[in-house]
Amino acid sequence: MKNIKMMALIGILGIGTISGQIARVDQEVYGMDCAPCAYGLERGLKKMDGLQEVRVSLNDGKAYLGLAEKNDLTLRSIQEEVKKNGFSAKKAEVVLMGNATKEDGQWYIETDNERFAVSQDTSIELVQKLAVGRTTLSGTVQDEDDDNLSDQWEIILSKIE
Repeated sequence: MKNIKMMALIGILGIGTISGQIARVDQEVYGMDCAPCAYGLERGLKKMDGLQEVRVSLNDGKAYLGLAEKNDLTLRSIQEEVKKNGFSAKKAEVVLMGNATKEDGQWYIETDNERFAVSQDTSIELVQKLAVGRTTLSGTVQDEDDDNLSDQWEIILSKIE
């Protein structure tokens, strides 16, 4: 019901559609083994436009990132920043707002700048809940080779909101 009201308001005001984007990233970081390392990575990430909240945990080996409501950040740019600071970005838990599409039996979630292929490791129950159109969901993006980052990822869904 809330979504219907929001879409009606957008249509009345002529604002257009809300862009697809990443809302949250909990990025695993490999090679971070001291407090100054974690601090340096946190400082580097804080320089990125579009991040609202940045917390790096040495104990968890993760960077916890809350993205601003309107941002152009990509998972690739975040992982490149991790690499630029001397570490390796591993898998990431993400919250995405985007457009769900299905092509030749394969589901995809598209943001403005990236495409996430829904992994076959996603539970059948969640896959059955997918519908073409706007969606918000959570999942785990599988690790990519740091030297071969792309704009298309594979995601194992954990929740569809």
